[in-house]
Amino acid sequence: MNRILLLEDDNSLIDGLQYTLKKQGFTLDIARTTAQAEALLSQNTAYALLLLDVTLPDGTGFDICTKVRKTDSRTPIIFLTASDEEFHVIRGLDSGGDDYITKPF
Repeated sequence: MNRILLLEDDNSLIDGLQYTLKKQGFTLDIARTTAQAEALLSQNTAYALLLLDVTLPDGTGFDICTKVRKTDSRTPIIFLTASDEEFHVIRGLDSGGDDYITKPF
């Protein structure tokens, strides 16, 4: 199981992560909106990791994390975001995230 779901709307960041993760042997599913992420997650694909941005055009990564945690407590979830306010970090971890990394990284 080496599949990762990346929820990100910044194309340059997607390109960099896609290149790096594929080089390390991971398969990457990319969602640019929460709706796309929900569609991918509904396919019952087993993910080794979820990488979630916080601010997206149609919602937040917090929403996706909360939905995932209702049925899956084991898949690691890491937030990758420019939102470095303490409130957002706490919200991310409280919603079920395992770590919170701020951009740039």
